[in-house]
Amino acid sequence: MAEHPWGKGARAAHSLSPPNWERNAGPTAPLKMDPHNMSWIHYPSHMSPAVEDVIASQSVISRCVHVYVALCVPLSLVTGIFNLTVFIRGHARLGLLDMLLAGLTVTSILVTLLSLSVASRPDYMLTTNLGCGVLSFLSNVCYFMAQYLQGVTLIPSFLPGSAGCLLWARPAASLAAIGGCAVCSSLIVVSLLGTFREPYKTTLCQADPLTAWPEYEIVKFSLGFALALVLQLLFLLLCTTQLAWRATPEQRNASSERRVVLAVALNMFTCRLFYNVALLQRARLKLQRDVGSPRDELVMNLAELALSGESCVNSVVTLLLHVPCKLALLGLVGRLTRRCRRGSDNSISLSRVEG
Repeated sequence: MAEHPWGKGARAAHSLSPPNWERNAGPTAPLKMDPHNMSWIHYPSHMSPAVEDVIASQSVISRCVHVYVALCVPLSLVTGIFNLTVFIRGHARLGLLDMLLAGLTVTSILVTLLSLSVASRPDYMLTTNLGCGVLSFLSNVCYFMAQYLQGVTLIPSFLPGSAGCLLWARPAASLAAIGGCAVCSSLIVVSLLGTFREPYKTTLCQADPLTAWPEYEIVKFSLGFALALVLQLLFLLLCTTQLAWRATPEQRNASSERRVVLAVALNMFTCRLFYNVALLQRARLKLQRDVGSPRDELVMNLAELALSGESCVNSVVTLLLHVPCKLALLGLVGRLTRRCRRGSDNSISLSRVEG
């Protein structure tokens, strides 16, 4: 079988056309490649000679997408809307944790709706660079928003009192500040897409565009995972050294709040660890001028699905572990049970009268 012309960095570099090169100062200076020119990169499934590997990877991602769209999307939307309804009805008595979880619920619903862009996989969405940039911006706003909200929810749950007094005093302002940080982080990341000079050029699109500069993946990892992980580790270290929170009985009785916060934190850490490892792997391949293999493309697609499925799990965890949502669910089940019993009793009595 002939060797693939795009397989490794050196071979890819030699196959670049002359417009992709620039000359250093001096008449005899060697040519060098523009590190921000990503015209050489393509999806492995569109150019790999390993046809069997391409078919196998596309079969796997197609089945996973079908399961996600059929199961996770409806479950995420139903539980998310139910939780949001509970928060809106009880808005007059919402605490800080309730407001943070409400913000996380809205973010989860938006993530689920944006994730419908993967419904056509293994085929990628065909759009313009501008449309792809808008999709990437919205997806990244939700990505950073969820991460920052999850980090902030640790404060009222584990360090109440003076440690979270500013958050307790102005919860709406706190949510606005978190949203502002998420928008700014998303703007920084989207500015590294490198497609602003050709906004109407047709391209294959996903939430993290393949043709983005390698800095895109690195900065997204730094702002959305590494920084948040470091701050959470520092918070947990501070939490272990703080003994005052154990003194008050109401804080000892807040175990239910801590359970939902810890469950959300564990779910997000697991999904985002897998996602960010795949993201860094793709950045490494770009830096090596290598498009990777169909297996690399499959891993990135699965990581994107795992990141979308994170929202579904967060909504279910909030419904089952957060007390107001749990009580509302039990109340709904109780009302439906009573109506079913009343209907069955009426039918039995009517059958007796007719007999």
